[in-house]
Amino acid sequence: MGPALSLVFLMLANAAHSQVYGCKDPLSANYNPAATVNDGSCIYNTTTYTPAAKVDPLSDTLLETSGLQMAGDFLWSFNDGGGAAAIYRMDTLTRNLLQQVNLAGAVNVDWEDIAFDGTYFYVGDFGNNANGARTDLKIYKFPLSAIPDYNTTPVATIPAGLISTIHFSYSDQPQPPVATSSNSTKFDCEAMIVEDEKIHLFSKNWIDLNTTHYEINGIAAGTYIAFPLETLATNYLVTAADKGNGKKVVVLLGYKVVAPANHYMHLLTDYSGGKYFNGNKRQIDLPNVTVMGQAEGITFRTGTYGYISNERYTYLSFFTIAQKLRSFDISNYIPAVASVYNFTGNGNWEDAANWNNNTMPPASVMTGSEIIIDPLTGGTCSLNTSYTVSPGAKFTIATGKSFVVHGGLNLAK
Repeated sequence: MGPALSLVFLMLANAAHSQVYGCKDPLSANYNPAATVNDGSCIYNTTTYTPAAKVDPLSDTLLETSGLQMAGDFLWSFNDGGGAAAIYRMDTLTRNLLQQVNLAGAVNVDWEDIAFDGTYFYVGDFGNNANGARTDLKIYKFPLSAIPDYNTTPVATIPAGLISTIHFSYSDQPQPPVATSSNSTKFDCEAMIVEDEKIHLFSKNWIDLNTTHYEINGIAAGTYIAFPLETLATNYLVTAADKGNGKKVVVLLGYKVVAPANHYMHLLTDYSGGKYFNGNKRQIDLPNVTVMGQAEGITFRTGTYGYISNERYTYLSFFTIAQKLRSFDISNYIPAVASVYNFTGNGNWEDAANWNNNTMPPASVMTGSEIIIDPLTGGTCSLNTSYTVSPGAKFTIATGKSFVVHGGLNLAK
């Protein structure tokens, strides 16, 4: 099969001139029920929220937990720059660590975030706050399947041959980079997600207190240029990002460095066109450093529930906040969110095990949702029944993958 086949079905009952641009989120202060196109204008009342403490404290091995990711039904983390080149499988109920996984040949210069695409881990060694002039920015990629069972192998090593390295530089940073003083660069980064075979970075801008969304167009080993797509005025430093499991929702986490060092989340929904900042952008105010410590890890467990981790933080001799794991639930703060259904197995469409997280598309999916047919290499997705793609949904067959229709695929209008 040739290039990826993307079939997009839109309800076009009304002429283009009848479209109404405005805020489509009923949870906003300026909701326009007549709006048919989200123009990113939603305004929200101030919302404060305290994520519940889950594990307090975390293991002392993770004093500087700097990234957090759910994968294979387990929670994973690692330490900040200078720590071991290893990730740790965590227990979300106790402070026990279940496994240490070393990355052979890798070096933890300044590891800052970790992502997972359903098959591969991506560990970002792209912290750049020392002087903004690193020329060795990279992302390590390796398969989850290479990690043995933790019960039999509590300390494991990923062979160097199974680890790919993705090198990159920023298109808008002069090369070679010009060194700055500490914490004085626009080209620091601590937040990353991976989606649609692209890597998305969110900068930690020490100068302007905003974040720029950069895109790396590829996930194979090699050298890339990260191009800026959009910028969001957060007024805080972004330290982590993740995408809701099976949902079109992205969360950013961060804090201000000036006292009292308040923390924040941004909830990004109803975005479009490969961007994340052109839809709803709801800010949630979190507690300050005396509660949150220095929070630098966030991940979803489901589409709306997840975890936040913070490094151990000491302020002179006045107080110390231990490294902790917190849980969050944003279901009350976002509208109904479109879903993504990903066929990643081999065989029958109606076998839930063939769908990512056992989540099959329902008989009718909501507008904006997406069905992706991406079976195992050499495998096939077989539609043995009749299915109707809802108006406003997107149906994609991945490049080189097999989709066989034995029943019927109906395109709603």
